[in-house]
Amino acid sequence: MINRYPQILLLMVIIVLIAGCNSDGGLVGIPFKNGVECLGEEAQPIAAPIVYVFADADAGAPFPTAAQALCNVSPGQTVRIAAGTYPESVVMGLFGGDAPIIIQGVPDAQGNLPVFDGEGRRSMGLALVESTNIVVENIEFRNYTDEGLYVLTGADITLRRNRFIENGRFSADPDIDGEGFGVRVEGTQNAVIEDNEAAGNGPAAKRVAQGTLGMGIDTYGLKNSVIRRNHTHHNIGGGILVEDSESVMVEANKIDHNRLDANGDYWDGGIWLDGGHSITLKNNIITENEGPGLQISNEDNQEPYGYVVAGNIITGNYFGLYLWNFGTVDLPPENIVRFADNTIENNTRQDFRIVDWECPPSDPCE
Repeated sequence: MINRYPQILLLMVIIVLIAGCNSDGGLVGIPFKNGVECLGEEAQPIAAPIVYVFADADAGAPFPTAAQALCNVSPGQTVRIAAGTYPESVVMGLFGGDAPIIIQGVPDAQGNLPVFDGEGRRSMGLALVESTNIVVENIEFRNYTDEGLYVLTGADITLRRNRFIENGRFSADPDIDGEGFGVRVEGTQNAVIEDNEAAGNGPAAKRVAQGTLGMGIDTYGLKNSVIRRNHTHHNIGGGILVEDSESVMVEANKIDHNRLDANGDYWDGGIWLDGGHSITLKNNIITENEGPGLQISNEDNQEPYGYVVAGNIITGNYFGLYLWNFGTVDLPPENIVRFADNTIENNTRQDFRIVDWECPPSDPCE
């Protein structure tokens, strides 16, 4: 895991707008390639409460691409995206307001979701930057080089019933060191991440051989947020990371068959909790992961506190519970971590692995 610092949103004074969006123009200050970006303040009003998008332009929809609709949506509107494949990448900055924006996939008769496809060359399917009161639901994000969906410094963001499949193989973002994620949420308040599936995400084999792993659901700097009922499996790296966050509930998630072995270095966990305070991990099922099932760390000696780990089932992993950098080879005191009613057993190498200092206090880990 790398250290991440608050990112500054850079807005250009001169804006070139093409059909409501600008291609790779740097409007919102995040790196991406092969996509379009747009600002909420530049949106052209659409006179309808519901906006329809069809992958098949012959269907007669006024918005045959997702970007054309998303770049012009306003608070209180719903964008309904029909099932089909959308080879697109949309970066939205400063969208939202008092009424929600709903970005909603509409499954077909067979239950197939609309698919945003990065084709192995686009950075991310959808990015929400400094945006608020937005719901993204029922969409599959597949084959993006960095992450399927990215949220940066937002508020009141809900991500539910989405699928994040095989993203992150060739991340080019210098801030994340080539890791690659299914979904990445940073610096966001009141986030709800629920009922999603994240599978097969993470870096390509060459990067894994160099000691790099990814994450199915990657979060940093959350506040007053919930991560629940997600299924993260078969990722090249961890299932869920909660880093430097506060007042977060992680509950009823299923984490299994993730590959956490980077050449013998197990530095991810099925669920990994690092830094922050007032985090509850409750009723999660963590099984059959190649590495630690649950990892809790104080990587940067930030003195986290107020962790509650209760009612979790952690079995069949290489290691059950892996704790490090708390300065003890025993369980930390209860003001740091309180354990209750967990099942931690039948892990193949160790049920409990506790390391006092992974790095010396005088030279903190990076």
